[in-house]
Amino acid sequence: MNEDNTNEIIRLRRLLKELKKKEGKGTELISLYIPSERQMSDVLNVLKNEYSQAGNIKDRNTRHNVQEALTSIIQRLKLFNKAPPNGLVVFAGYVDKGIPGAEEFEIHLIEPPYPIYVYLYRCDSRFHTEILEESIKMGKKYGLLVLDREEASFAIVYGSNIEILETITSGIPGKHRAGGQSARRFERVIEVMTNEFYHRVAERAVKYFLRENSVDGLLVGGPGPTKNEFLDKDYLPTDLKKKVIDVIDLGYSGEEGIYELIERGKESLQKVEIVKQKEEISNFLKYLTENPKQVSIGLNETLAALDKNLLLKILIPEDLEIIKLIYECLSCRNKEEILTHSEEIIKLKSELKCSKCNSTNLKFEEINETDNILEKIFESGIDLIFLSKNLNEASSIKKSFGGIVGILRY
Repeated sequence: MNEDNTNEIIRLRRLLKELKKKEGKGTELISLYIPSERQMSDVLNVLKNEYSQAGNIKDRNTRHNVQEALTSIIQRLKLFNKAPPNGLVVFAGYVDKGIPGAEEFEIHLIEPPYPIYVYLYRCDSRFHTEILEESIKMGKKYGLLVLDREEASFAIVYGSNIEILETITSGIPGKHRAGGQSARRFERVIEVMTNEFYHRVAERAVKYFLRENSVDGLLVGGPGPTKNEFLDKDYLPTDLKKKVIDVIDLGYSGEEGIYELIERGKESLQKVEIVKQKEEISNFLKYLTENPKQVSIGLNETLAALDKNLLLKILIPEDLEIIKLIYECLSCRNKEEILTHSEEIIKLKSELKCSKCNSTNLKFEEINETDNILEKIFESGIDLIFLSKNLNEASSIKKSFGGIVGILRY
């Protein structure tokens, strides 16, 4: 991932966190997801129809707010001949400011850093950010190869993002019914063409899954026996063949087969992710036991090692929120700050005392530092391992090791 893309994702994460907090007084906040292949004229027709339907809303204020939001979206979408390559996401509506009669109109047009494939129009009391949040999750990168006798398709799946790379055709003709000498000659031609096709598939697999993208695993699928025949012979180099996670029978080939492979391969990918995460945790525990000087434990120790460029790898539970807790003593006006994670906040507040006068009469301020720290990690190029919230060991990292752990360079 390049630096521009990383910074874009960090900014988007921050925006989505803010949008998730916002509420409307009624069902008047609009969320609109437009995939790149969706015709903008179709979207505008849907919105115009929604505007007409909104005229039936009984509450005058809600009716006005929804129609004004729709008008604003329509005006902006008219500036687009078509959706951007990765699609377009729009959040718009009057946000409740918590004071009676105080509402403020907001509209956000977002070009996602990765393609979105879902069309959604939703009018609700909140913004529906889930699809966009899912699309920018940092995750492992997997290669997808779908092939049959006629064609082969190549794709990359990264988190919930899918990038179709290429589809090539074999040029192999169908079965020949002629007998005798011509049939045998035809079979030899077919064999030569099949061998040439498999070599082309292998060359592109190396290009897409080893050179241009170092994938963490490879799913192979397709209808019929072609995929097995290809894998059973030595067309793929050993280092790529070792990355094959699963071989899956499909009903389709081509781009349609890619999406079927993703759907059918979900369980295999999840198992691989969990296994790899467990291996990373086991590796950390091994270092902790055998060479404790080569690990960092907790937020402060790990972030200090990050600042000194001593880290090789960082392990973070994916749902961890890093909080800077600033407190001021109301007795002696002493002011200090502590870095912790969200699950420790309540306990920490109840136990804190002023380091100067020992008073518990404290005023607190909380600042979410998660994205700032992730940005620093991304910029450093350190291997970042997100641990699934469904993994029991991730809970142990939070409870027993202060939320973040690291492995230091030799």
